[in-house]
Amino acid sequence: MIKRSKGLQRSFAASRLSVPLFSALLLVMLFVSACSSGGTSTAAKTVTPSPTPFPTPTVSVAMQNQGQTQLQVFQQWIDLMKQYKGNAGTYQRQYTSDQQALKNATTTDTYNHALQTLNTHANAIQLPAVKQETQNLQQTLQQEAAAWGQQHQYHDDYNGKTYGLAYEYDNVNGIGGPLWLQGDLAADKTVADYQQTIENLHMWLTDFQAMKTDSSDSTPYSQPHQADMTLLKHNGFMSGPVIVVSLNEQALRAYVNGKLVNSFQVTTGQPNLPTPPGTWWIEGKQHPTVFKSNAPKNSPEWYPPTPIAYAMQYHSNGYFFHTADWRTQFGPGTNFPHQDPDGDPFAGQGSHGCINMSTANSQWLYGFVSVYTHVIIY
Repeated sequence: MIKRSKGLQRSFAASRLSVPLFSALLLVMLFVSACSSGGTSTAAKTVTPSPTPFPTPTVSVAMQNQGQTQLQVFQQWIDLMKQYKGNAGTYQRQYTSDQQALKNATTTDTYNHALQTLNTHANAIQLPAVKQETQNLQQTLQQEAAAWGQQHQYHDDYNGKTYGLAYEYDNVNGIGGPLWLQGDLAADKTVADYQQTIENLHMWLTDFQAMKTDSSDSTPYSQPHQADMTLLKHNGFMSGPVIVVSLNEQALRAYVNGKLVNSFQVTTGQPNLPTPPGTWWIEGKQHPTVFKSNAPKNSPEWYPPTPIAYAMQYHSNGYFFHTADWRTQFGPGTNFPHQDPDGDPFAGQGSHGCINMSTANSQWLYGFVSVYTHVIIY
């Protein structure tokens, strides 16, 4: 029998002990590995998924501001249509639809498409809106001038006829007639055309209100009148020289910086050839000159070539302030048929639309005005 050394015995014993230990350790490692693998699988199954991303709007702030501005413009045109009693229902529905389309747009392309539609609608309302405003203002001027003229009349003892006052504003020979407003409306085509006519209508309505106010003012013609001051302020003419003519009074008053500097009586256009009311300016001066009639010799409007000492044009249609030395009377009633005791046959009626005055007064006015001096006739 062979004896083993103690060292070999310890080594063998240690090796015998290591087998079951190794096996146990291996089993533990396999178990832990299995648990770890199983735990990872379970955790993956319970993870909450991330929310589905939605498209982020790409419409720029500048583009959105453009849309809001155009909506405001569209609404202003709709409000204008309503103000002058037009039917704005279709346009209001378009506005609501356009507003919603812009709100729902989330990309540049869809917003651009909605904006183009809005622009089309906003442009389409403009011409109908200005036409409606023009028509409404025209009717207002016609109705007010006709009603006032029926209540305020001038009975002419010279020929026994009665004339309605404010004939300068009527729709026959006056500013509302074919030579003025009706002619403008027949020629108007664009929004800009109608806007100019609208501006004129507002001017004439303002002047007509001043005439009505002045008709009940007992202030002498040689003193400042409240209607004058109202129109000077309304037009922003409180500085520099201004000529004011009251058709009701047949008087001219000259102001500088809102202060009256001179006044005198005049003769304006007869009922069938009225002086146009409005806000004008001096376009040119002539001293001396000769006026020649454009009417045929057999026309009641014809006159022979006439020397004029002082002439100041205030409207390009041939309207002047000028000397009328064939007259000896000026002032109320001289624009209607009358007897001028010392005048020639052409002195027995009003002018052809110009504003006539004595030689002395026309000479003073010629020195007072310059080109672009403001003129108010009401």
